[in-house]
Amino acid sequence: DGKGGVEGDDRRLGFPAFEAIRKLKPDFFISTGDSVYYDIPLGTRAMTPDAMRRKWREVLLQPRAKELFSTVPTYWEKDDHDTRYDDCDATGDRKPSLVEGIRVFNEQVPVVDPNEPAPKTYRTHRVSKDLQIWLPEGRDYRSPNAMPDGPEKSIWGAEQLAWLKKTLLESKATFKILILPTPMVGPDGPVKRDSHVNFDGFRHERDAFFRWVKEHKLVEHGLLIICGDRHWQYHSIDPGGIEEFSTGAFVTNNARLGVKPGEKDSSDPKATIKQPFTSPKPLGGFLFVTVTPRDENKPATAKLDFYDEQGNVLYSVSLPM
Repeated sequence: DGKGGVEGDDRRLGFPAFEAIRKLKPDFFISTGDSVYYDIPLGTRAMTPDAMRRKWREVLLQPRAKELFSTVPTYWEKDDHDTRYDDCDATGDRKPSLVEGIRVFNEQVPVVDPNEPAPKTYRTHRVSKDLQIWLPEGRDYRSPNAMPDGPEKSIWGAEQLAWLKKTLLESKATFKILILPTPMVGPDGPVKRDSHVNFDGFRHERDAFFRWVKEHKLVEHGLLIICGDRHWQYHSIDPGGIEEFSTGAFVTNNARLGVKPGEKDSSDPKATIKQPFTSPKPLGGFLFVTVTPRDENKPATAKLDFYDEQGNVLYSVSLPM
């Protein structure tokens, strides 16, 4: 539950957004990471595998979570807080270790066989004729965050990046949705340096990947980006037309107002990013995506709806293809 949990009946029943999602009857649910926070609150930091497992039980045994996940298939990604701690990479001896973070994640939400000696959690799924999703791994292979940015610095690592490019080019799906634990468009504020957006972060890899996307006209062939990690919802469009949708915080007590294009200390001080939507106030919520196949009279569409945690629609956009 990060810096802010839930109160009253919600503390017993679980996050309200679980119930709002269940009522929408989705085909599947995707967590973009930070499903638990090992490092918060300070008094109950999880630094051993048993303590890490306890954090997962506190979330997954909530009645609303159990009711949703008993009927809806799930996909899971991990980010910093459910790997080790805030902005973590593979360096340092602070507990938990990266090895422990990988092992407990694969054990609690087994997206791969947890007994494999070196399982790869990055994957792609062809959901339908019109939809394919990609779930990259953002923590296991990254360079140190403190490393100077440049061609050798990577969140994904060479093998995963090659896989990502190969599978994107092979895909015949109408919509190709890249679902990331951290943002690529943003903008973000001045404090962070562990994402593709941040100055002193991994912008070189981002810029090279975006040039490759434009070279192969993937935006014109249905590429969209969904990201987690930021604690506000937004719809942003980079100067080359790549659209990114931030899922935002899942609970209002962990939400904040976002950073806007053109803000002096933002990652986009010159306002090159267009932003059709950002959260009007701190609200928990989620993103709901509906892909409708083409017929004789209409193109295929991807409809993206931002909801607050109570199930109220805040913003909608339909993208034809």
